[in-house]
Amino acid sequence: MNVKIRKDSWTSEEDNLLKELVLKKIEQGHTQISGFQEASILLGRSKQACAFRWNKNLRPIVLKKEGSVREVHSREVPDSSSLQNHLQLAMESYDEMKQSYDQISDAYNLLKRDYEQLVNWVRQGITHIDHR
Repeated sequence: MNVKIRKDSWTSEEDNLLKELVLKKIEQGHTQISGFQEASILLGRSKQACAFRWNKNLRPIVLKKEGSVREVHSREVPDSSSLQNHLQLAMESYDEMKQSYDQISDAYNLLKRDYEQLVNWVRQGITHIDHR
């Protein structure tokens, strides 16, 4: 029987690297997504591929093998320091996003003012030409 192996099959080395990165990020109080992002760069795969591999293949094995509440990120009851880390990250992200929004809003208002001024000048010019 001739069995075809996919070109993009995951190797055990890739699985181990993905597992180590995701678990390390979780232990540091980061999200799984940050582990997927880092793994995607190192493995040359998309974040979605890393997330799918983790959730479909690796995470169930980690849960059965270790049985550790620490590694069961979504099922564990987070301790207060973990919640505080997530809240701090969320607030920092919110502050950065608000600052960017404020800068974009200011730039928009300046452009809008300049546009309205140009439109008025054009109207004045057309009025001036029409009077001749």
